[in-house]
Amino acid sequence: MIITISIRKRQNVFKSILLVLIFSLSGQLYCQKKIIGRYTSLMPNQEHYNYFDFNKNGIFEYHSGASLGKSEFGKGHYKIKNDSLILNYDLTELNEESYFKAKKYSNSKDSILVNLNIYNIEKEPLFNIIVYSYPDYQSTESSKEGFASLKLAKGSYQDKVEFHIDGEFWARQIIYLDSDTNYNIDVFMNKSVIQSFGHPKAIKNKIVKFKIIESTKKYFILKHNNRTLKLIKLLE
Repeated sequence: MIITISIRKRQNVFKSILLVLIFSLSGQLYCQKKIIGRYTSLMPNQEHYNYFDFNKNGIFEYHSGASLGKSEFGKGHYKIKNDSLILNYDLTELNEESYFKAKKYSNSKDSILVNLNIYNIEKEPLFNIIVYSYPDYQSTESSKEGFASLKLAKGSYQDKVEFHIDGEFWARQIIYLDSDTNYNIDVFMNKSVIQSFGHPKAIKNKIVKFKIIESTKKYFILKHNNRTLKLIKLLE
């Protein structure tokens, strides 16, 4: 009789342990399933946007910006471990920076000529790009072929003259030229964030660990560095 009771107690203990393991595993699997989709921390109808896209292969993408352009982005692997969401930005592809190529020459004239061919990164001509010199603010705009030209008095600057190339939705460039030299310049411009006149910020090789405070089918509440973040589900 005593042996039978002891066996039953052991069986009950084993069943209890098994149930705890089953519930624990199912909870983790359910949590992993819930995070698949698009989540945002912003309210509807806001001008700005930010969102995370989580897919079933353990890869996520992050995008942030406004109607005028993207301000931040990143891509990588994610996982849920215990009570934490871990984002590893190890897959972010970097954008090419704006750049220019210059050729210069001198002559005996009393003026210098700066000719510019302005393109996007794909080497397509950009028109209506403003070009102006500083500090005298002589200005012009690029043609449909992306061409712009300015003539300046030679020696009207001490050593250098600033050339600003600026256009809506394009990252502004400032080029410093010798004040007594002629130039032929090819300019290649990338998209910009208008608020900062710069390039979108790429997040790469960074690991962020959020503690999961609460999770439902419709949202996550996360905490990182004493900051609480609520991610609301938008799309499956």
